[in-house]
Amino acid sequence: MKKVRKVLVVYNPTAGGGREKVLQRLVDALVEKSASVEVYRTKAAGDATQYLRARSDQGDVVVAVGGDGTTNEVINGLVGGVPLAIMATGTANVLARELSLPNKPEQVAELVMSGQLLEIWPGKLNGRRFLMWVGVGYDSWVVNTTDLALKRKIGKGAYMVSMLTQIARYGSKRYLITVDGKSYDCYSAIIANARYYGGSFVLSRYANIARPSLQALLFMKPGRWTLIKYMLALVLGRMESMDGVVSVAAQHIEVPDVEGELLQTDGDAAGALPAVICVDDTPLPILVPEPTGLAFSKV
Repeated sequence: MKKVRKVLVVYNPTAGGGREKVLQRLVDALVEKSASVEVYRTKAAGDATQYLRARSDQGDVVVAVGGDGTTNEVINGLVGGVPLAIMATGTANVLARELSLPNKPEQVAELVMSGQLLEIWPGKLNGRRFLMWVGVGYDSWVVNTTDLALKRKIGKGAYMVSMLTQIARYGSKRYLITVDGKSYDCYSAIIANARYYGGSFVLSRYANIARPSLQALLFMKPGRWTLIKYMLALVLGRMESMDGVVSVAAQHIEVPDVEGELLQTDGDAAGALPAVICVDDTPLPILVPEPTGLAFSKV
């Protein structure tokens, strides 16, 4: 990577309740390392993507400061070849855990200036990039019904409230999902691009964000007690060993329309069915600590 001179920081002031002091520490640390720093504060959902797409010069590195949703917006506005760095200040920060990213501003500044480049492969949902997952069915219901005001107050606890309120609905809808030409009739699905889910829980041991492939987890059995067993299996890191869970590698997935059914990507609402989900055509360069780069090169 060329020497870093210009750093564009895209900051979501609402993610995790806002981290203005942390942001200032990051900027100060970057300036101390002789970087020219520009900060953009997002104003609304989708603003980061629109802002970046309007810029012809995005600098040498773009730093996403916020949660997984902020990073999702940033990657959908990045110019090809511009490296991404992340300072996670959101609610769950799953991608930061996936890549073992530092959370102290001074360490993030060091990563921006001299971190190792790792190529990761985003997925695409109806033409829009995602990094972690797409949810169909129960998973999407939870995200789309989470009270955002409550989320700002109690963080991940708001998702737990939504999970409990949606349990009774599980099994009420069925989805015919086609994975690389083979059809599955299931009650929910999560299309994973990475191992972790909801923070520290291992969803898929086969997913690898550094490979051009997705992992489709298909939930084939109905019933609220079945769903509760799946939740316990997630906590124990045994989701893919559960009876009724089919986990298959995937390049191209199609889900036809089911009236009123919404989607989620990377923890945020993402429109409605139908859906075409695939691996992106090109990898995304991201700055990671050296041990992370070495770990992914061995997998």
